[in-house]
Amino acid sequence: MSGKVVAAVLSLAYLVIASRNLGPAGLGYLILAHTYVLTVANITRFQSWQAIVRFGAPLIDQEQIGEFKTLVRYTTKLDLASGVAAIVIALMFAGLVGGLMKWPPEAMKLVYLYCLATPFLIAATPTGVLQLFDSFKKLGWQLTILPGSRFIGALLVIAFDAGLSGFITVWIISAVLHGASLWVFGWFELKKRSLLPPVKRQKGDKASRIWLPFMIRTNLSSTIELSQSNLPILAVGALLGGAATGFLQIATNLSNLIAHPTNMLNHATYPELSKVLARKDHVEMRKVAFQSLKTGTAIAAPFVVIYMIFGKQLAVTVGGAEFAPAATLVGLMALAQLWRISSVVLESAVLAKGKAGFVLGSQALSAIAQIVILMVGIPLIGTAGAPAALMVGSTILIARFLYQLYRK
Repeated sequence: MSGKVVAAVLSLAYLVIASRNLGPAGLGYLILAHTYVLTVANITRFQSWQAIVRFGAPLIDQEQIGEFKTLVRYTTKLDLASGVAAIVIALMFAGLVGGLMKWPPEAMKLVYLYCLATPFLIAATPTGVLQLFDSFKKLGWQLTILPGSRFIGALLVIAFDAGLSGFITVWIISAVLHGASLWVFGWFELKKRSLLPPVKRQKGDKASRIWLPFMIRTNLSSTIELSQSNLPILAVGALLGGAATGFLQIATNLSNLIAHPTNMLNHATYPELSKVLARKDHVEMRKVAFQSLKTGTAIAAPFVVIYMIFGKQLAVTVGGAEFAPAATLVGLMALAQLWRISSVVLESAVLAKGKAGFVLGSQALSAIAQIVILMVGIPLIGTAGAPAALMVGSTILIARFLYQLYRK
């Protein structure tokens, strides 16, 4: 949680620098470029970290070391394959998306370069390894690398007056550092425990038939889940332009100060849920899940009230007077975080039960509802359609997940 807090503060700091230097439209172009690359990475990325935690916990508990090494090698190969696929897909559609979003010519050259950094946004296996072995101190340090490098880079951009191109370059470098550091931390954790898998497949090693279907379902689920994060930004950019995207990003980053610590609490809860369930204790698992939910919402609620009251002051403080129109959006995005926190925690509990297919179906229903509201709401009520869509979608998820948790 402390790592998330530091990361959130650094994120706000570099956002202040970028927004005051670029203005709403320039910030919007920067965010749209990053969101496009991140969207492609998330679509191609297998959620192999969930497989490491879900299947690795009982394997370690039962001391099946050889099968655990096979699992790590298998998920690593999937990460590498999805990284290559991400580069190809990102490069294929960059020109089309750039025209739709009206990116300036000087930015497009760097967007193509940014596409090459997508594999570094797909470091899923080491994330699962660090979570499985409760290495949250390392994860906390690692969480500061991306925002820290962006903050230092933003200062250099200002010093050399590098403008939008400079900021995009910094974002590319930070993505590379973020992904590379995860692999390094994960490698050392496995080496310390003598769990590094051999590079080549050993005789007798065989991947379990349940691993790939589980990861396909979680990949589809996370892809659909983009309707909660990246789709609103892309929809606002396409329908309302770069300046509106800048307003939404200010509101999103400010509201993420609320969500970051509670999301880290959720990351800590998921492996714990898997370990409890490995002992076949469904009641205790549900108890841990609800305790996490209550803690997360209790932490967030007071800040939501502050955001709703002082939205304009927060937006202007971060972005300058040009961002005053984002005032209402700041309060609404903060309110939406309460729904999001609850749905994310309950999703971890359902995944811990191995119900990846149920999560996928729930995410699909939620995504359909959000897409409809985004497409109808944004033209009618502007950027406020984004938080409205998030709250409706999260409400559907919460109802579905509660049903599954109490289902016998």
